[in-house]
Amino acid sequence: MREYWYCIHDLAVRLTTDSPVISAVVQTFLRPFQHEAGEGAATLEFLLKGVESREEIPVTPSPAAQVLFSGSGKAAGDQLRSEWYCTVYRDQGRTIADFHEQCLLLIDHQHDRVEGYLIKPEAMHPDILVTFFHFALTQPLETQGLYTVHATALAKDGRGLLIPGASGRGKTTSLIALLRAGYRCLSDDHPLLRANATGLEILAFPAKIDVTERTIEFFPELKAAKASLSHGVRKRYFYAEDFYPQGQTEPDSCRPAAIIFPHIMDGPKSHLEPLPKSKALEVLLPESLLVYNKEAAGQQFHMLSRLVEQTDCYQLHFGADILDLPHLIDPLLAGA
Repeated sequence: MREYWYCIHDLAVRLTTDSPVISAVVQTFLRPFQHEAGEGAATLEFLLKGVESREEIPVTPSPAAQVLFSGSGKAAGDQLRSEWYCTVYRDQGRTIADFHEQCLLLIDHQHDRVEGYLIKPEAMHPDILVTFFHFALTQPLETQGLYTVHATALAKDGRGLLIPGASGRGKTTSLIALLRAGYRCLSDDHPLLRANATGLEILAFPAKIDVTERTIEFFPELKAAKASLSHGVRKRYFYAEDFYPQGQTEPDSCRPAAIIFPHIMDGPKSHLEPLPKSKALEVLLPESLLVYNKEAAGQQFHMLSRLVEQTDCYQLHFGADILDLPHLIDPLLAGA
């Protein structure tokens, strides 16, 4: 067993694992948060083990466990399994996320501890292992007041911009257009929100930026480097600092100033349309991650409501003038 320490926005996190595959994936995913071993106890504890079969997992939901979610789908990035299955239980104050023949995660909210058992992790693409770990990480982070939103987050001059949206809505294309203009990428897909003494703040959670073939074609620098971009499960990817270092001087937290909801349209010019706050909240809520702790779910809803109330909200009708997006967004942030 080996230990690895991280500091995620002042929270000490200790990972213990017996799997070189798991440790390599988590170290890459949490590389901006790597930290020296702490002298005291960690705030969050993770024990992740690689096992050979389901029978080696020592955790079983009790007869009194309540099923919170059950679903299945086609598995990508897994050499051994073509389907994924997931059942989430609430069991004696704990959350058990059972991915059946892939892994099981036991999340102890009271003690801020996660146990994870991954079945033959070497057969899974690193992106799949990251998905399991990130799911496990978000749950205890919520008990510490850090909430994840499915959105792109950028910062410029101390002001933050959130771009929520499902895949295919233009979220990452918007991100890259703004990175070219000196914005900093706080996160491509899962920034953190936290309340402080003066309001809300967006916190960075840097990770790779996944791009489709279509998105690459919009940007000359990515198109020229296409052959050297790394391959994920479904998309290619790169890191912001490798192509757009000019925005890296921005701090890793900022005040949210605006939220834009992109919508790709068939037209030459992009434009912004103010979005009523009630509509913005309605669209934003599905983009927050699932919360299985009732108290944390209520707090997250309250935080998202505050976020919408305190920021300017817009619908971005995304036209063909993608590279000119900063000319729309710069004045918006400056006047927020």
